Amino acid sequence: MTSRITRLLTSTALAISAMTMGGCALIESNVSGTTLSILEDGFTPPTLQTRDVEMACSFATVNGPLVGAARNFYGDPSLMEAVLMSSAGVCSENQAITEEMRYMRAAREKRADEAQDARIAQKRVLAVAAERQYTAFYRMRTKMEQKYFIKYGSECPRFKRDFDELVYLLGSVAGLQAMQNDISAQQTVGVPTDTAPLVEKALKCLDNTKWWGAPNAARAAIWSIIPGGAEGKDVKGTFDTSMKIGEAAGVRLAHVMAAVAAQSVDDKAAVRETIKRFTANKDFKANPEYRLIDAIAQSQMVNVSDRMWTQATGTRTPIGSLGKFWDEKAGGDVDADSFLK
Repeated sequence: MTSRITRLLTSTALAISAMTMGGCALIESNVSGTTLSILEDGFTPPTLQTRDVEMACSFATVNGPLVGAARNFYGDPSLMEAVLMSSAGVCSENQAITEEMRYMRAAREKRADEAQDARIAQKRVLAVAAERQYTAFYRMRTKMEQKYFIKYGSECPRFKRDFDELVYLLGSVAGLQAMQNDISAQQTVGVPTDTAPLVEKALKCLDNTKWWGAPNAARAAIWSIIPGGAEGKDVKGTFDTSMKIGEAAGVRLAHVMAAVAAQSVDDKAAVRETIKRFTANKDFKANPEYRLIDAIAQSQMVNVSDRMWTQATGTRTPIGSLGKFWDEKAGGDVDADSFLK
Protein backbone atom coordinates (compact mmCIF):
# COMPACT_ATOMS: atom_id res chain seq x y z
CA MET A 1 0.00 0.00 0.00
CA THR A 2 2.78 2.40 0.96
CA SER A 3 4.61 1.60 -2.26
CA ARG A 4 1.50 2.38 -4.33
CA ILE A 5 1.01 5.69 -2.56
CA THR A 6 4.67 6.55 -3.19
CA ARG A 7 4.29 5.77 -6.89
CA LEU A 8 1.11 7.83 -7.10
CA LEU A 9 2.70 10.83 -5.40
CA THR A 10 5.77 10.57 -7.62
CA SER A 11 3.66 10.36 -10.78
CA THR A 12 1.57 13.31 -9.67
CA ALA A 13 4.66 15.39 -8.94
CA LEU A 14 6.10 14.56 -12.35
CA ALA A 15 2.85 15.47 -14.06
CA ILE A 16 2.65 18.82 -12.26
CA SER A 17 6.30 19.48 -13.06
CA ALA A 18 5.71 18.75 -16.74
CA MET A 19 2.67 21.06 -16.90
CA THR A 20 4.49 23.95 -15.22
CA MET A 21 7.77 23.54 -17.08
CA GLY A 22 8.33 26.06 -19.86
CA GLY A 23 8.88 25.13 -23.49
CA CYS A 24 12.65 25.76 -23.38
CA ALA A 25 12.95 23.70 -20.21
CA LEU A 26 11.13 20.80 -21.85
CA ILE A 27 13.50 20.93 -24.81
CA GLU A 28 16.53 21.08 -22.50
CA SER A 29 15.18 18.16 -20.50
CA ASN A 30 14.69 16.05 -23.63
CA VAL A 31 18.16 16.89 -24.93
CA SER A 32 19.77 16.08 -21.56
CA GLY A 33 17.87 12.82 -21.30
CA THR A 34 18.87 11.76 -24.80
CA THR A 35 22.51 12.69 -24.22
CA LEU A 36 22.66 10.73 -20.97
CA SER A 37 21.04 7.71 -22.65
CA ILE A 38 23.71 7.84 -25.35
CA LEU A 39 26.44 7.98 -22.69
CA GLU A 40 24.96 5.09 -20.71
CA ASP A 41 24.03 2.79 -23.59
CA GLY A 42 26.36 3.88 -26.38
CA PHE A 43 29.59 5.12 -24.82
CA THR A 44 29.92 3.05 -21.65
CA PRO A 45 29.99 -0.48 -23.19
CA PRO A 46 32.91 0.28 -25.58
CA THR A 47 34.78 2.01 -22.75
CA LEU A 48 34.41 -1.07 -20.55
CA GLN A 49 36.02 -3.11 -23.33
CA THR A 50 39.31 -1.19 -23.15
CA ARG A 51 42.30 -1.94 -20.90
CA ASP A 52 43.71 1.57 -20.46
CA VAL A 53 43.09 2.28 -16.78
CA GLU A 54 44.95 5.58 -16.77
CA MET A 55 42.97 6.92 -19.72
CA ALA A 56 39.65 5.84 -18.17
CA CYS A 57 40.77 7.38 -14.91
CA SER A 58 41.63 10.72 -16.54
CA PHE A 59 38.41 10.69 -18.56
CA ALA A 60 36.36 10.22 -15.40
CA THR A 61 38.18 12.98 -13.53
CA VAL A 62 37.81 15.49 -16.36
CA ASN A 63 34.26 14.67 -17.44
CA GLY A 64 32.62 13.99 -14.08
CA PRO A 65 31.73 17.66 -13.50
CA LEU A 66 30.65 18.02 -17.13
CA VAL A 67 28.18 15.13 -16.88
CA GLY A 68 26.96 16.43 -13.52
CA ALA A 69 26.12 19.75 -15.18
CA ALA A 70 23.21 18.00 -16.93
CA ARG A 71 21.19 18.86 -13.83
CA ASN A 72 21.23 22.46 -14.98
CA PHE A 73 19.33 21.29 -18.04
CA TYR A 74 16.74 19.22 -16.16
CA GLY A 75 18.55 15.91 -16.69
CA ASP A 76 19.41 13.32 -14.06
CA PRO A 77 22.99 12.14 -14.54
CA SER A 78 23.16 10.23 -11.24
CA LEU A 79 23.99 6.82 -12.70
CA MET A 80 26.73 8.11 -15.01
CA GLU A 81 28.04 10.25 -12.17
CA ALA A 82 28.29 7.16 -9.98
CA VAL A 83 30.37 5.39 -12.62
CA LEU A 84 32.63 8.38 -13.24
CA MET A 85 33.13 9.27 -9.58
CA SER A 86 33.88 5.64 -8.76
CA SER A 87 36.52 5.62 -11.50
CA ALA A 88 37.91 8.98 -10.38
CA GLY A 89 38.32 7.51 -6.91
CA VAL A 90 40.71 4.96 -8.43
CA CYS A 91 42.90 7.86 -9.62
CA SER A 92 43.09 9.27 -6.10
CA GLU A 93 43.80 5.88 -4.54
CA ASN A 94 46.70 5.38 -6.96
CA GLN A 95 48.13 8.75 -5.93
CA ALA A 96 47.71 7.82 -2.28
CA ILE A 97 49.69 4.61 -2.82
CA THR A 98 52.50 6.63 -4.39
CA GLU A 99 52.63 8.91 -1.35
CA GLU A 100 52.51 5.93 1.03
CA MET A 101 55.50 4.37 -0.71
CA ARG A 102 57.33 7.70 -0.50
CA TYR A 103 56.65 7.61 3.23
CA MET A 104 58.02 4.06 3.49
CA ARG A 105 61.24 4.92 1.67
CA ALA A 106 61.77 8.05 3.76
CA ALA A 107 61.15 6.10 6.96
CA ARG A 108 63.69 3.43 5.88
CA GLU A 109 66.26 6.15 5.32
CA LYS A 110 65.35 7.92 8.57
CA ARG A 111 64.35 11.15 6.79
CA ALA A 112 61.73 12.30 9.27
CA ASP A 113 60.66 15.49 7.47
CA GLU A 114 60.16 13.69 4.17
CA ALA A 115 58.26 10.86 5.87
CA GLN A 116 55.95 13.26 7.66
CA ASP A 117 55.30 15.24 4.48
CA ALA A 118 54.49 12.05 2.56
CA ARG A 119 52.05 10.90 5.23
CA ILE A 120 50.26 14.26 5.18
CA ALA A 121 50.07 14.17 1.37
CA GLN A 122 48.73 10.61 1.50
CA LYS A 123 45.92 11.58 3.87
CA ARG A 124 44.97 14.55 1.72
CA VAL A 125 44.67 12.39 -1.37
CA LEU A 126 42.75 9.72 0.55
CA ALA A 127 40.28 12.41 1.57
CA VAL A 128 39.79 13.28 -2.10
CA ALA A 129 39.27 9.58 -2.88
CA ALA A 130 36.73 9.25 -0.07
CA GLU A 131 34.86 12.35 -1.29
CA ARG A 132 34.63 11.02 -4.83
CA GLN A 133 33.69 7.51 -3.76
CA TYR A 134 31.04 8.67 -1.33
CA THR A 135 29.59 10.89 -4.06
CA ALA A 136 29.41 7.80 -6.30
CA PHE A 137 27.69 5.85 -3.54
CA TYR A 138 25.26 8.67 -2.72
CA ARG A 139 24.27 9.26 -6.35
CA MET A 140 23.72 5.53 -6.91
CA ARG A 141 21.74 5.06 -3.73
CA THR A 142 19.51 8.10 -4.26
CA LYS A 143 18.77 7.19 -7.88
CA MET A 144 18.02 3.54 -7.12
CA GLU A 145 15.62 4.51 -4.35
CA GLN A 146 13.84 6.98 -6.62
CA LYS A 147 13.76 4.77 -9.70
CA TYR A 148 12.77 1.49 -8.07
CA PHE A 149 10.82 2.78 -5.04
CA ILE A 150 12.99 0.89 -2.56
CA LYS A 151 14.97 1.62 0.57
CA TYR A 152 18.61 0.79 -0.08
CA GLY A 153 19.84 -1.97 2.19
CA SER A 154 16.31 -3.03 3.15
CA GLU A 155 14.66 -3.88 -0.18
CA CYS A 156 15.96 -5.15 -3.50
CA PRO A 157 15.34 -3.33 -6.78
CA ARG A 158 13.76 -5.21 -9.66
CA PHE A 159 16.44 -4.18 -12.09
CA LYS A 160 15.32 -3.28 -15.59
CA ARG A 161 18.75 -3.44 -17.24
CA ASP A 162 22.28 -4.67 -16.66
CA PHE A 163 23.65 -1.12 -16.56
CA ASP A 164 21.62 -0.41 -13.44
CA GLU A 165 22.96 -3.56 -11.79
CA LEU A 166 26.53 -2.62 -12.70
CA VAL A 167 26.09 0.86 -11.22
CA TYR A 168 24.51 -0.68 -8.12
CA LEU A 169 27.60 -2.89 -7.69
CA LEU A 170 30.19 -0.20 -8.42
CA GLY A 171 28.40 2.39 -6.30
CA SER A 172 28.07 0.00 -3.38
CA VAL A 173 31.75 -0.95 -3.50
CA ALA A 174 32.60 2.75 -3.76
CA GLY A 175 30.67 3.36 -0.55
CA LEU A 176 32.75 0.74 1.25
CA GLN A 177 35.98 2.21 -0.13
CA ALA A 178 34.87 5.71 0.87
CA MET A 179 34.39 4.66 4.48
CA GLN A 180 37.79 2.94 4.65
CA ASN A 181 39.63 5.82 2.99
CA ASP A 182 37.91 8.41 5.16
CA ILE A 183 39.00 6.56 8.29
CA SER A 184 42.58 6.54 6.96
CA ALA A 185 42.27 10.28 6.28
CA GLN A 186 41.21 10.93 9.90
CA GLN A 187 37.54 11.18 8.90
CA THR A 188 37.93 14.57 7.27
CA VAL A 189 35.06 13.86 4.85
CA GLY A 190 32.62 12.49 7.40
CA VAL A 191 31.51 9.32 5.61
CA PRO A 192 28.93 7.61 7.88
CA THR A 193 30.44 4.61 9.64
CA ASP A 194 27.26 2.60 9.10
CA THR A 195 27.94 2.58 5.35
CA ALA A 196 29.70 -0.81 5.42
CA PRO A 197 26.89 -2.81 7.10
CA LEU A 198 24.38 -1.08 4.83
CA VAL A 199 26.36 -2.08 1.76
CA GLU A 200 26.67 -5.66 3.06
CA LYS A 201 22.89 -5.97 3.17
CA ALA A 202 22.38 -4.29 -0.19
CA LEU A 203 24.81 -6.55 -2.05
CA LYS A 204 22.59 -9.54 -1.31
CA CYS A 205 20.37 -8.19 -4.09
CA LEU A 206 22.91 -9.00 -6.81
CA ASP A 207 23.51 -12.34 -8.52
CA ASN A 208 26.99 -13.35 -7.33
CA THR A 209 27.67 -15.56 -10.35
CA LYS A 210 26.48 -13.00 -12.89
CA TRP A 211 28.73 -10.32 -11.41
CA TRP A 212 31.98 -12.32 -11.27
CA GLY A 213 31.78 -13.22 -7.54
CA ALA A 214 32.27 -9.57 -6.60
CA PRO A 215 29.10 -9.08 -4.50
CA ASN A 216 29.86 -11.88 -2.04
CA ALA A 217 33.58 -11.05 -2.02
CA ALA A 218 32.70 -7.49 -0.99
CA ARG A 219 30.40 -8.85 1.71
CA ALA A 220 33.19 -11.11 2.99
CA ALA A 221 35.54 -8.11 3.06
CA ILE A 222 33.00 -6.27 5.20
CA TRP A 223 32.73 -9.25 7.56
CA SER A 224 36.52 -9.06 7.92
CA ILE A 225 36.76 -5.38 8.80
CA ILE A 226 33.74 -5.05 11.11
CA PRO A 227 34.51 -6.18 14.69
CA GLY A 228 32.65 -9.44 15.28
CA GLY A 229 31.41 -9.45 11.69
CA ALA A 230 33.14 -12.72 10.82
CA GLU A 231 31.47 -14.73 13.59
CA GLY A 232 29.58 -17.65 12.10
CA LYS A 233 30.72 -16.69 8.58
CA ASP A 234 32.94 -18.71 6.26
CA VAL A 235 35.06 -15.77 5.16
CA LYS A 236 37.86 -17.79 3.53
CA GLY A 237 35.40 -20.11 1.80
CA THR A 238 33.39 -17.17 0.49
CA PHE A 239 36.50 -15.52 -0.91
CA ASP A 240 37.65 -18.80 -2.47
CA THR A 241 34.30 -19.44 -4.17
CA SER A 242 34.03 -15.86 -5.38
CA MET A 243 37.57 -15.89 -6.80
CA LYS A 244 36.80 -19.11 -8.69
CA ILE A 245 33.73 -17.46 -10.18
CA GLY A 246 35.75 -14.39 -11.14
CA GLU A 247 38.48 -16.46 -12.78
CA ALA A 248 35.92 -18.35 -14.85
CA ALA A 249 34.04 -15.16 -15.76
CA GLY A 250 37.16 -13.23 -16.75
CA VAL A 251 36.90 -10.48 -14.11
CA ARG A 252 39.12 -10.83 -11.03
CA LEU A 253 37.60 -8.14 -8.84
CA ALA A 254 37.00 -10.65 -6.02
CA HIS A 255 40.76 -11.19 -5.74
CA VAL A 256 41.31 -7.51 -4.95
CA MET A 257 38.70 -7.61 -2.21
CA ALA A 258 40.31 -10.71 -0.70
CA ALA A 259 43.76 -9.10 -0.77
CA VAL A 260 42.57 -5.80 0.71
CA ALA A 261 40.65 -7.63 3.45
CA ALA A 262 43.76 -9.66 4.35
CA GLN A 263 45.87 -6.52 4.27
CA SER A 264 43.48 -4.70 6.61
CA VAL A 265 44.06 -7.35 9.30
CA ASP A 266 47.79 -7.57 8.51
CA ASP A 267 47.59 -11.17 7.29
CA LYS A 268 50.66 -11.04 5.05
CA ALA A 269 50.51 -14.75 4.20
CA ALA A 270 46.95 -14.40 2.89
CA VAL A 271 47.89 -11.30 0.89
CA ARG A 272 50.75 -13.19 -0.76
CA GLU A 273 48.56 -16.18 -1.48
CA THR A 274 45.93 -13.99 -3.13
CA ILE A 275 48.46 -12.13 -5.28
CA LYS A 276 49.96 -15.45 -6.40
CA ARG A 277 46.52 -16.78 -7.22
CA PHE A 278 45.74 -13.67 -9.25
CA THR A 279 48.67 -14.40 -11.57
CA ALA A 280 48.64 -18.22 -11.39
CA ASN A 281 46.49 -18.93 -14.45
CA LYS A 282 48.71 -18.10 -17.41
CA ASP A 283 45.85 -18.88 -19.81
CA PHE A 284 43.48 -16.41 -18.15
CA LYS A 285 41.57 -14.20 -20.56
CA ALA A 286 39.69 -11.12 -19.44
CA ASN A 287 35.99 -10.90 -20.23
CA PRO A 288 35.90 -8.78 -23.42
CA GLU A 289 32.77 -6.94 -22.28
CA TYR A 290 34.32 -5.92 -18.95
CA ARG A 291 38.01 -5.84 -19.80
CA LEU A 292 38.45 -2.47 -18.08
CA ILE A 293 37.08 -3.80 -14.77
CA ASP A 294 39.64 -6.60 -14.79
CA ALA A 295 42.38 -4.14 -15.76
CA ILE A 296 41.46 -1.95 -12.79
CA ALA A 297 41.58 -5.05 -10.58
CA GLN A 298 45.06 -5.83 -11.89
CA SER A 299 46.27 -2.27 -11.25
CA GLN A 300 44.98 -2.49 -7.68
CA MET A 301 46.71 -5.82 -7.15
CA VAL A 302 49.93 -4.23 -8.39
CA ASN A 303 49.38 -1.50 -5.80
CA VAL A 304 49.05 -4.11 -3.05
CA SER A 305 52.20 -5.85 -4.27
CA ASP A 306 54.08 -2.55 -4.61
CA ARG A 307 53.29 -1.70 -1.01
CA MET A 308 54.73 -5.03 0.18
CA TRP A 309 57.85 -4.77 -2.01
CA THR A 310 58.52 -1.17 -0.99
CA GLN A 311 58.15 -1.96 2.69
CA ALA A 312 60.63 -4.82 2.39
CA THR A 313 63.11 -3.56 -0.23
CA GLY A 314 62.47 0.14 -0.83
CA THR A 315 61.34 -0.36 -4.44
CA ARG A 316 58.14 -1.29 -6.24
CA THR A 317 57.36 -4.70 -7.74
CA PRO A 318 59.91 -5.35 -10.52
CA ILE A 319 58.59 -5.48 -14.08
CA GLY A 320 57.02 -8.85 -14.85
CA SER A 321 57.25 -9.97 -11.23
CA LEU A 322 53.69 -9.63 -9.96
CA GLY A 323 53.12 -12.78 -7.90
CA LYS A 324 56.81 -13.12 -7.02
CA PHE A 325 58.50 -11.91 -3.85
CA TRP A 326 61.94 -10.71 -2.78
CA ASP A 327 62.60 -13.56 -0.34
CA GLU A 328 61.72 -16.42 -2.67
CA LYS A 329 63.70 -18.50 -5.11
CA ALA A 330 63.05 -17.68 -8.74
CA GLY A 331 63.68 -20.40 -11.27
CA GLY A 332 65.29 -22.90 -8.95
CA ASP A 333 68.62 -21.58 -7.64
CA VAL A 334 68.22 -17.92 -8.63
CA ASP A 335 67.31 -15.70 -5.70
CA ALA A 336 64.43 -13.32 -6.25
CA ASP A 337 66.70 -10.45 -5.18
CA SER A 338 68.10 -10.67 -8.70
CA PHE A 339 64.87 -9.04 -9.90
CA LEU A 340 66.14 -5.80 -8.39
CA LYS A 341 69.45 -5.79 -10.29
